[in-house]
Amino acid sequence: MGRLPKNKEMGEENEQLVKDISSNQLGNILKQNKEDHLNFEKRVEWKISSGSLLLDSALGGYINPCLLRLCGANNEGKTPQALEIVRNFLKDVPNSRCIWVLSEGRGLTKENKERCGLSFTTNYEEWQDGNIMIIEANIYEFIIKMIKDLVLKNEEKKIYAFVIDSIDGLILRNDVDKSADDAMKVAGPALLSKKMLQSLSLGMFKYGHLMILVSQVTSEIKLDMYSKIPNRGGNFSGGNALLHASDFIMDWQNCYNSDYILDNLSGKLNDGKSKPVGKWSKVILQKSAIETTRKQLISYPIKFGRKPSGIWREYELANLLMAWSMVTKAEKGAWLTLTDDLRNELKQFDEEVPEKVQGEANLKEYLESKPEITNYLFNKFKNLLSN
Repeated sequence: MGRLPKNKEMGEENEQLVKDISSNQLGNILKQNKEDHLNFEKRVEWKISSGSLLLDSALGGYINPCLLRLCGANNEGKTPQALEIVRNFLKDVPNSRCIWVLSEGRGLTKENKERCGLSFTTNYEEWQDGNIMIIEANIYEFIIKMIKDLVLKNEEKKIYAFVIDSIDGLILRNDVDKSADDAMKVAGPALLSKKMLQSLSLGMFKYGHLMILVSQVTSEIKLDMYSKIPNRGGNFSGGNALLHASDFIMDWQNCYNSDYILDNLSGKLNDGKSKPVGKWSKVILQKSAIETTRKQLISYPIKFGRKPSGIWREYELANLLMAWSMVTKAEKGAWLTLTDDLRNELKQFDEEVPEKVQGEANLKEYLESKPEITNYLFNKFKNLLSN
């Protein structure tokens, strides 16, 4: 039996030969089992805004292909926020479409659909890039097979946003006809969530798709089993599988009187003189890829009746301009000063950009009177945050 050469040069050659043999062996294994891995597939990347710059800043600047879970109190903004994310997805991601699984039949109201400015259909022949196909079904097996087929048999390379509204409405086909006596044996959201995540491979996100799951309140949520901090919003269905698999978990909180924005800044809700024109939507980021934002409470303003997005951009921009020192506040009094750099930047839209405005409310009103400036500043901050 031969021995390996002892000289240094031949030793290095043999070492390289062993590496080459191992690499070729692994390569052959991967080539012969392409259906079992995605190493040869190119990752699809994109970035979109949540619609709220304040929320974007907590999410790391943008949303990308991921599993996004929207939880919390009823009628506090989960569905409008999902629609806003989908709207930005369809607008900014080329070759994109959306499937909205309406498993409960009550989340996507007529008002929500009319306000968001998106096109909906229940006719597959009318489904096309840039619009939303509503699937009215709650049979788990059918929904999962539909999603898997669209993702894995995707010859046209479409990029999909899948919204399941909500995960609580799903049921196994065998459980549909069970009697009340068998109710306790019916598979619940936790089991179905686990089965769903096992069925949907990492191809979902490597191919650039987005999954949004809407969950309802049940009891207290705890990512840390030793945590004693109560959560005002409560807990959500889906079990540990969804806690582990979600990239972001947003928990909408109940809105109280102090959260409403009134047309009379010195008034109070229900005082007979003041009218609510908006509110501060409050979200706890229960889980995030950004460690410093976990358990962070984010408040962002909503303007009632605004289309297509209810997010009050002018309010957000007023806050951000001051936070980034583009607008400075006087030590005494309410006067706000726009920096020379900002004024020069905005003169392309308004030759008479004011040097000073009295108070944040007037800064907001100026932005509302100049939609081209609002759009310019929104895109400026969006790009700053995403980069």
